Amino acid sequence: MRIELTLQDLTRVRLAPEADPLAELVSSLQILQRRDAGSALFNRWRHRVRLGLPESASVLLWLCRPYAPIPGFLVPGSDESGLEPGLAAIGRTESVCLKTALRDAPVNRDLPAWAAGLADGDTSGLPVLVQALEDYFELALALGWDAAKAQVDADRGMRAQLVLNEGVDAMLTSLRPMVRWSSPVLEVGDGIVGACGTGGAGLVVSPTYFAVCPVIVPAAADGPVRLLYPSARQAGPSTGYGRDARRSPDTALADLLGPTRAAALAVLAVACSTSELAARLGVTPSAVSKHATVLRRAGLITTARDRNTVLHSLTPLGSALLGA
Repeated sequence: MRIELTLQDLTRVRLAPEADPLAELVSSLQILQRRDAGSALFNRWRHRVRLGLPESASVLLWLCRPYAPIPGFLVPGSDESGLEPGLAAIGRTESVCLKTALRDAPVNRDLPAWAAGLADGDTSGLPVLVQALEDYFELALALGWDAAKAQVDADRGMRAQLVLNEGVDAMLTSLRPMVRWSSPVLEVGDGIVGACGTGGAGLVVSPTYFAVCPVIVPAAADGPVRLLYPSARQAGPSTGYGRDARRSPDTALADLLGPTRAAALAVLAVACSTSELAARLGVTPSAVSKHATVLRRAGLITTARDRNTVLHSLTPLGSALLGA
């Protein structure tokens, strides 16, 4: 999927103010249905959630299919943050917006009666959909939400510093290799072929805990397009979702590589620059350069220069070691 940003769009690129529960919710529904190597990091969480899924979840899984665009009305970007305002905004979705968002949804004859008319713009089922979303959040995300939110906030803080110090261009560049930014075109490898227009409303960049690849959410009504990308990992309190223990540098990986290099490898689950990596690890840029050299010689990371920025990212071997 690609987006071409106009000059007006670039003046309206902004970071999400905080972790978005609805963005996490729809992303987690996609991960629940994926079976690729990256999503295997969520296997323990996926097993727990699948055991408790209510019947209404079948509609949510239909709406948020992997490798398909997320319907924009499910991530409305309410003026107020939090789950309740977002759910209220979904409940107010207009018929035209609903029909437009679901125009490419596959026909599903097994949908319950309350959901059968959603794709045709029938809003009468929205109250039940809102309740289904709330029930799913309580089952799948409420446990460990504060710790997951802290992970997202840490990533957001890092990107915000980039915007302040080096501008929007540097922030978008820092999302490589998953997001490719070559002004004025932004491309993501989400498995979806096509382009997404912004309508001049700009772009909201949202670090997302429940993500294994970047996802573009088309604009709903007059709102902005949203870019959800995997937040950088860091050592910290367990979220309870089953991913953190595998990422923690306090395991055998630290014994193998040393604690700082193990932590660097965990952070580089999302590519970042030398200065970003130094800030995340609490060491000097020169120390990061030395550690990066060792990891690069071991074939665990690659390093590339993009204008004035040096970007480090995991190799397939590094990803495999981190997820083992």
